[in-house]
Amino acid sequence: MKLVVKKLQGGECCVEALPSTLISEIKRDIYNKLRIPVQEQKLLFLGRTLADEQTVQSYPLIKDGTKLNLVVKKPDGFYETCVKVYKKSGMSDAEAKKTAARLLKVVEEKFNKLSWDDIERLSADCLAYESGQRRPAPVEQETDSDDLFTL
Repeated sequence: MKLVVKKLQGGECCVEALPSTLISEIKRDIYNKLRIPVQEQKLLFLGRTLADEQTVQSYPLIKDGTKLNLVVKKPDGFYETCVKVYKKSGMSDAEAKKTAARLLKVVEEKFNKLSWDDIERLSADCLAYESGQRRPAPVEQETDSDDLFTL
């Protein structure tokens, strides 16, 4: 069956699904078509959230041509992610928040000390990583002693 996925902020796509297709599989198809990370997707049908571990047939009102609404959840920021990781490692809420705030301050201080060249290289590396590419390692060139004195 064909399902129409309508993004609330605009845009839509069609996905093919069988009754046995998991909602999580539909989300992967949406990622492939709209490039919205799965963890940021929330699929709704008739105002209710569809559960990732459920199949299409778990929702009897979903038929060929059904429109599903897609809400894009805002990803957690650096601070929020750090707090979650620290809490999972056993810290109390207060300890996790304090440690995350300290880490955020250290990162900001370190970043502020970078040169523009360093920031440009870091940005290029981040973009390459996100697109699945690796920037080639810089090749160090040996200088001839004669080259040092020529103009």
